[in-house]
Amino acid sequence: MDLNSIFTRYDIKGLADDSRLVQPGFVFFSFAHSSRLQYVKKALEQGAILIIADIDAPFDVNAAWIKVESVKKARLHFAIHFFENPFSKLIVHGVTGTNGKTTTAFLMDSLLNAAGKKTALIGTVYNKIADKVMDSVLTTPGLLSLYAFAKNAVDAGCTDLIMEVSSHALEQERIEGLLFYTALFSNLTQDHLDYHGTMSHYFEAKVKLFTKYLANDACAIINVDNLYGEQLYQLLSDNKIAVSREKRKIASVYLESSKLENSKLCLTVPSVLDSVLCSNLIGDFNVDNLLLVLAFAKFLNISQEQIQRALSEVLVPGRFEMVYHQDNKCVIVDYAHTPDALERVLKSARALCEGRLTVLFGCGGDRDKEKRPLMGEIASMAADLVWLSSDNPRTENPMQIIEDILFGVKNQKNVRVVENRREAIQMACLEMKEKDCLIIAGKGHENYQIIGNVKHPFDDREEVRRVFNAF
Repeated sequence: MDLNSIFTRYDIKGLADDSRLVQPGFVFFSFAHSSRLQYVKKALEQGAILIIADIDAPFDVNAAWIKVESVKKARLHFAIHFFENPFSKLIVHGVTGTNGKTTTAFLMDSLLNAAGKKTALIGTVYNKIADKVMDSVLTTPGLLSLYAFAKNAVDAGCTDLIMEVSSHALEQERIEGLLFYTALFSNLTQDHLDYHGTMSHYFEAKVKLFTKYLANDACAIINVDNLYGEQLYQLLSDNKIAVSREKRKIASVYLESSKLENSKLCLTVPSVLDSVLCSNLIGDFNVDNLLLVLAFAKFLNISQEQIQRALSEVLVPGRFEMVYHQDNKCVIVDYAHTPDALERVLKSARALCEGRLTVLFGCGGDRDKEKRPLMGEIASMAADLVWLSSDNPRTENPMQIIEDILFGVKNQKNVRVVENRREAIQMACLEMKEKDCLIIAGKGHENYQIIGNVKHPFDDREEVRRVFNAF
């Protein structure tokens, strides 16, 4: 397939692999095996001038059509050509793992900015090119969206791109054509088993970032305090840094001490910094995120002054975010939606809470059902009072999701069930006593709730502020 001649012959205005996104002058890549012609016809109706598929053109489709052996490979080659190979002009940094990706990516971005780099960011909370912020639809976008974003980042003068890399994106080859200069691994705990099936398959998807997509001079930075991190570290031969909370033989970046002081998390990490680092990220689980990015900064030779400036003031939306702290009461909103993340958040909150520790959460519908009773058990064991409510039920019955969570609850006497999330937040806030701490978990930064197939405006943080008139 001679791309130069194709682009000379056709006045190509854009690329799409979703017929709904086709505009006049677009190339459409046909992947769907069922009802394929339905999508092709839709693309043609919307102005597609060329179809790329791995089958011959049906007799009733009168359109420019190129049959290829692999539509995925063709799509990649078209993307590289059309968007002028943007990833050859960017230094790409990735972070993967079950928990901590978003916070780590924000910290990486802050470090690179402090070092004088103009950055772009792709992640769960939002996407960003320099100072321009855009909504995020997927943690890691589809391949064509990714290349378009990278082209815009290059045009804006960005030198570095930080990405949260999801297991779905790795499994679906959404990052083909990219080579990462740094790749960070936070941890691996139960999540997404509805998609991957087993933890082994989930891990195999994550490993691809380090075995398939690293540049020759790249560095893998790995938290080895969990079994999967240690396995990954042993799997890789060279160009790797291990980080740990303990002073271990394999860990070149380790924690000497940590403490909470004046509402700041203060770390001593002698292999990177001569002085104590104090961060606004107060949850104990953020020790792991900070260790990862300190190793990242060390590899990139970012100065100690720049590290201190970058990491001391960063706040991440919806990640252990204190949204109310008055009258000796505090309400914290966090994105924790896995068993491990919920346990870590509640452990951190317990260290801050002088009164009762209350948690309000639910579980997402049409997602990993096996984690629901596990989260119920963790909440009932770690908190004094549990409010079970709706999260993003999607097409599932919200009460059935709550029943699944209740199956793991050890002591149901301390559980309140209020399916309507707005009502649950209001009741939980109003029931707080002096010195109580309320954790609202699961949705974090999200400003919507998905009921059925519809996104409804909803923000846990706004609901809390409304109760306490704290706008």
